[in-house]
Amino acid sequence: MHSSISTSMKRLISLFIILLSTYPIYATTTTNNEKFGVINGYIKDMKSNASIEYATVSVFKQDDSKLIDGTITNKDGFFEIKKLNAGNYYIEVSFIGYEKKIVSDIAIRSYKRENKLNDIKLNLSTKALREIVVNSDKDAINYQIDKKVVTVSKQLSASGGTAIDVLETVPSVNVDVNGNVNLRGSSDFTVLIDGKRSQRSAQEILSQIPTSQIENIEIITNPSAKYSSDGEAGIINIVSKKFTLKGTSAAFNLSPGSHENFSTSGMLNMKQKKNNFSLGANYTIRTIGGKRTINKTILNTNPEEHLDATGDMDRKPKTLNLSSAYDLELDSMNSISITGQYGRALYENINDLRYDEYKSNGAHIFENSKEEAESENNYFVTTINYLKKFNTKGHQLNIFIDYTQRKYDKTILSDNKRENDPQNQFKSLFNEDAKGIYITTDYTLPLSKNNKFEAGYEFKKQEYNCDRTLEETLGSTNIPHPEFEQTSDNNKTIHSLYTLYSGKVNKFSYQLGFRAENTNRDIKYAGDNFRINRWDFFPSVHSNLKLNKTSSLSANYSRRIKRPSSSNLEPFVIWNDRYNWTMGNPNLKPQYINSFELNYKTKLGKHSLSFETYYRMTEDKMEHIKTLVENNSDIILSGIENIGTDHTIGLESSLISPLTKWWKSILIADVSHYKVEGDYMDRYSFSTSNTNWNLRQISYFTLSKITQIQLNLLYKSKSKWAQGENDDSFKATIAIKHSFFKRRLAANLTINDIFNTADLKKTYVNEDLILVNKVDMDAPIFKLSLSYKINNYKSIRRRRSSGL
Repeated sequence: MHSSISTSMKRLISLFIILLSTYPIYATTTTNNEKFGVINGYIKDMKSNASIEYATVSVFKQDDSKLIDGTITNKDGFFEIKKLNAGNYYIEVSFIGYEKKIVSDIAIRSYKRENKLNDIKLNLSTKALREIVVNSDKDAINYQIDKKVVTVSKQLSASGGTAIDVLETVPSVNVDVNGNVNLRGSSDFTVLIDGKRSQRSAQEILSQIPTSQIENIEIITNPSAKYSSDGEAGIINIVSKKFTLKGTSAAFNLSPGSHENFSTSGMLNMKQKKNNFSLGANYTIRTIGGKRTINKTILNTNPEEHLDATGDMDRKPKTLNLSSAYDLELDSMNSISITGQYGRALYENINDLRYDEYKSNGAHIFENSKEEAESENNYFVTTINYLKKFNTKGHQLNIFIDYTQRKYDKTILSDNKRENDPQNQFKSLFNEDAKGIYITTDYTLPLSKNNKFEAGYEFKKQEYNCDRTLEETLGSTNIPHPEFEQTSDNNKTIHSLYTLYSGKVNKFSYQLGFRAENTNRDIKYAGDNFRINRWDFFPSVHSNLKLNKTSSLSANYSRRIKRPSSSNLEPFVIWNDRYNWTMGNPNLKPQYINSFELNYKTKLGKHSLSFETYYRMTEDKMEHIKTLVENNSDIILSGIENIGTDHTIGLESSLISPLTKWWKSILIADVSHYKVEGDYMDRYSFSTSNTNWNLRQISYFTLSKITQIQLNLLYKSKSKWAQGENDDSFKATIAIKHSFFKRRLAANLTINDIFNTADLKKTYVNEDLILVNKVDMDAPIFKLSLSYKINNYKSIRRRRSSGL
């Protein structure tokens, strides 16, 4: 594995260097025999005669209107375009808020190489300003046939944050106070970036991508067989921003906040005719703090034993990301993109608790415990994407390669002091090295205007190497713990083939898909091997009926899988802290999900209405189970098992209403019934059911062309799972945005959790144990976000072949 990945990596790096070296070649190569001409001049405001900086100047051939080159004006309003062959040209000048202007009949001759134009003066455009307002009214959430598209720029409350902050306002998605994301009640979903998979975890990606670099977020709850079958609940696709203007463009963001929250990011882009090179960087501190309470009751003693703990919790993840991208259009039929990304994440987690324990023998024990956990995650990702187009529109081949390497280190220091006892300290060390390569090929063949065939192959290979140790010191005495010293190797290879056929008959369109995957997994631990070699098959059916101009009905089905993670498969006990251990299960079976949806969308005047009904059945449901360690009721052991089958049936509806010219409302309601039944540990049988409902109300107020307000209200009811329940919660957030300097500078003030009601409470129950964890968060949180754009920064979607 190591050798094959190393060889692949060397080839990728070599190709990277070769392609980067073409950038200056394409940028500077000229024909020696040609004589070149120049067009220059000044762009000014018609009324004030002031120079206009960052105006766009484009040069076209006079005869066929072919775009030749372009540039932007400097601070003096001056522009100059060089290296023009002899011929006839015209230029087009544009700037946001002004009418476009065309200057024709510009001749470049061997005897007239330089054309100094008279001052070009632009008029303010009332029409252009109206268009800006119309664009700003673009729906914050757009319901399409197979997905929901969230316009990130409309989510004022997420400014200066990450993708997680955007998802707090998105239908079908829930985010708890710790930033953990659930899609229709499941934490198992796939995250794509521009339609392509990443080998990093979904939570890691969402918590590290700043909103300033995101154009849209797409929610796909029932993806077709074209996409990897992983992800119980579906796909969240991050569509990144991309610069379009020629020359140099940039955007910068700065977001200080209360409670030690902070973020800053920047993007720089250099675009020429066939080349585009961009750099990005962001740094984020997302602090989560508050008061923590733990109540534990042991039921299998007489009398019952109790443990209460209270204290402070402080979590402070710090993330740094550096990224680059290079796009090269080889010709009209071939293009290639290369990206590189380096990231470093530091996590600090402190729990300072006071324990009060009542034993069955009458003893009353007090203990002070301070746990400091520090972890560091360093990763490197490089991707290559090659797109080959053929003569027929839509006929194309796309090849994508992703290589990821990651090193993760975690240290836990736990200091514990009981009355009249010596100081007790634990030191836990965890190290993980991971690497992997991911390759996809996607082929699309249009058969007719309304019919299309698609097929593809995916290869994924991953390797994890883990080491764990534990040191204990009681006073001045070192106590060895060889039972907690483990080394494990986890290797996994997946081969996938898919085919897809799409067609349309009158107002009815359909899509049939089939996917086959072979999984080969090998876990090595202490001389033992746990291996599987399994084939799985995943059909999908999607259909849509256009009822009339404003209404449609769609129905779809897909089968998906949730594979156990490497940590869930490790067959040994892991020390988390003095009172909590974890143990994996190498005999875990994957859980299979059958998902059905029936959706209706319509428009009633200016109002948009959507109803989405869904049913999901999960076989061999995997669940984390908490039990007491035998002969030691102080310690809770968290294991994982296949417990049985669960069922979820629900209705999600939304109403988007422009109530007035200045007030738009989005109302989203989600009601679902959940039932799970089965057994675990060969001694506990259960049957649990519950009706859950969530209600969101999002209001957008346009006070003027440059001032907007967003108010988010969210209520989540209680929810249950096999061994417990989450309490209900309510959260209110308000954001105010104001723009300056012709909208180049924007200031956004966000107040998160205004009433400090978004707390977290979880209860675990079985025949032996009742455990209640509660966190009262530090709130409200204030955040000021400042963003500045250079060169009339605009963004479009990056070219993708995924069809998302």
